[in-house]
Amino acid sequence: MGLSVLIVDDEKVFRSYIDSMEFWKKGRFLLAGQAQSADEAMAFLGKKEVDVVILDVSMPGKNGVVLSGMIAGKYPRISMVAVSSFDDYDYVRQILKNGAHDYILKSRLTEESLFRTLENIEARLARVSPWELKRELRRQAADWLLADGENPFTSDNARKVVVLAQATGLSNYPEAERANVTEGICRIFEDGTEEKMDVLAIDVRGGRLLILYRFYDEISEAGIREKTENSRIGGSDSVRRIYGVSVSMQVCPPFFSDNALRSFVLHKLEEDREEADYAALPLAMTIGQQNRLLSAIDQKDAELAEKLVREIYAGIADREQASCLMVTRELLELLERISVEYEISLDFVPKNVQLFEYSKGKSRETLAASVSGLYRNVLREIAQNSQDSYSALVNSAIRYMKEHCHEPIGLSDTAAGVGANSSYLSRLFHEETGKTFTEYLNGIRVEYAIGLLRENLPLKDVVSRCGFKNYGYFLKIFKDYTGKTPKEYLA
Repeated sequence: MGLSVLIVDDEKVFRSYIDSMEFWKKGRFLLAGQAQSADEAMAFLGKKEVDVVILDVSMPGKNGVVLSGMIAGKYPRISMVAVSSFDDYDYVRQILKNGAHDYILKSRLTEESLFRTLENIEARLARVSPWELKRELRRQAADWLLADGENPFTSDNARKVVVLAQATGLSNYPEAERANVTEGICRIFEDGTEEKMDVLAIDVRGGRLLILYRFYDEISEAGIREKTENSRIGGSDSVRRIYGVSVSMQVCPPFFSDNALRSFVLHKLEEDREEADYAALPLAMTIGQQNRLLSAIDQKDAELAEKLVREIYAGIADREQASCLMVTRELLELLERISVEYEISLDFVPKNVQLFEYSKGKSRETLAASVSGLYRNVLREIAQNSQDSYSALVNSAIRYMKEHCHEPIGLSDTAAGVGANSSYLSRLFHEETGKTFTEYLNGIRVEYAIGLLRENLPLKDVVSRCGFKNYGYFLKIFKDYTGKTPKEYLA
């Protein structure tokens, strides 16, 4: 099936004329529906996907110019064809500016000309992906928010929320790859939408992102906060897992006024510039260190997390105060995000300029003791809460895995060991821990392997003693988990 089309015109005669055209019967294009006003058209688009809207310019009430702006703001991927009984340059200019594909006088509109116009739109869409259309809307939004461009949402009555995000870890990628990684991060957040909600992620500079949420039906503050938080947490977790990049985020209040929203964004970016020295600090932890620490957090292993934090500080040269500051910043940002996700209340986590005062004059050892202690306390509280939330069966399975990880066990062995059906245990384990059985077991085995490597055992003995099937699979899992080969890890 080809493009689906909606006709919007207050004149029933014209709608019937379009409806009677023979080419609809050939099936290449589908006449999806009709509307006689802008409001009726928007209601239709909210319920059914449409590729093209043919709209009358001079309808009573909200005319075609207003409708074209509403469609461009809410459904930027939809192509528009404007029709009118008279030729008015002001209408033409504005409606084409809102993204209309063509402007046709009704007196010149024939079945052949409309079919040709739809063919042209079809060919253009075949060359332009939805993501390219999204990128164009990003460009327009960035031009409005950050420069003096026109607001692309002038006819958009959605409530808007801006999230200021900072992606930390892009410096681990070669410079030539960073633009692609940033684009991937933007797509992850933009893909995390719910019904009646749209997301634009705009790269400001160096991993600094503006994420603009638009809500079309949600009017309650609580509902907006909940949907924003769901998208924020889900997006951050996906970015971390796919790219090894952490994203710290500040959620701004929702705005009814677009001018107020723009002023707020510019104010926050100006604050960024005033703290440029802080913002310019590069990533201090390696991807491998982050992955190991995140794995310890996922396993709710307070002792291991504390040990890893101390090791990270131990790798900093004695007089590298700047490196201590960067490590402290990243560790505290991660801890704050963890605390939000697990709903743990922290008495004190310094931010921004406060971080300089927190770190100033403290030795590497003092910072290590302080921050590792915070991790220990938070992880113990999370572990206690998680133990309460995990079922007895899942807790038994985790204990069994830790006790037998050096053996060639699998799901069926563990299920038998705890007296459960393997399919039921697999489903329950994933529902409660958020990981598959194999992912969780591999994490346990890699940590066990790291302990053996530190004992200077030969690598072949490590592989045979930590339960992996073969050497190649061990190397793959180890590098996925730590970001390094065993040799690089011990270097």
